[in-house]
Amino acid sequence: MKKTKPFFQKHAVIIYTVLGIGFVFLLWWIASLIIKPSLLATFPGPEDAIPLFFGLLGEASTWSAIGGTLLRLAISFTLAFAIGSLLGIIGGMHKSFRSFIRPLIVTLRTLPTAAVILILIVLLQPIFAPIIIVFLIIFPISYESMVSGIANIDQEIIDATKLDGASRIRAIARVYVPLSTPYILLGAVSSLGLGMKISIMSEIIAGSNRLSGLGRLIHLAYIEADMTRIVAISLIAIILIGLIDLGMYFARRKLKAR
Repeated sequence: MKKTKPFFQKHAVIIYTVLGIGFVFLLWWIASLIIKPSLLATFPGPEDAIPLFFGLLGEASTWSAIGGTLLRLAISFTLAFAIGSLLGIIGGMHKSFRSFIRPLIVTLRTLPTAAVILILIVLLQPIFAPIIIVFLIIFPISYESMVSGIANIDQEIIDATKLDGASRIRAIARVYVPLSTPYILLGAVSSLGLGMKISIMSEIIAGSNRLSGLGRLIHLAYIEADMTRIVAISLIAIILIGLIDLGMYFARRKLKAR
């Protein structure tokens, strides 16, 4: 008994996460039992979608779609994170710049995503629309994460840095960015999950044969009215987002342990 208690304490997060996943599948199964007979006979339960999920993982086209979606997400995230963090450093250190750029940030945060996707598809090739829309969504999150991180640095630390005569670049590299890391990671976790969802949504709306991605597979399944395939592909997207979130969680833990 004494040995099992420390084990549960040490692995509490993993244990409760697994229980939470099981609870979600239980709710899904119960919902399918209610919906199938009365509302939608083609609504799939776990027993329908999970075998197809594993079947899809054995197809080369699925991995090609996953790669396409992740590649566009990586491009959008890298650009948005780099530019957002750079401007966030400036905004965190200069109130005048923060006030100047605030209208742009507010505008980007309140953009109707679906409308912007449609406009970008008309103006540009469908392959570029998901990259740009994900950038527009992630950029303000990255900017505000950096600004919040700098704003929450103890003023005494900032004053000590000035007294030491450290250059602006050295202060940014040695003080501002390291102390803002928890906020930066929190913004990264939020933006990656959201970016994945927006990327898939934009691929669905674009519906282009030239666009390889999970959204394209969902669009094809929708055309064929294959509800089970839609849910199975959605499961792949959910697991990808969960893996990204898990990776960022362990990164935060590692940084806290230092």
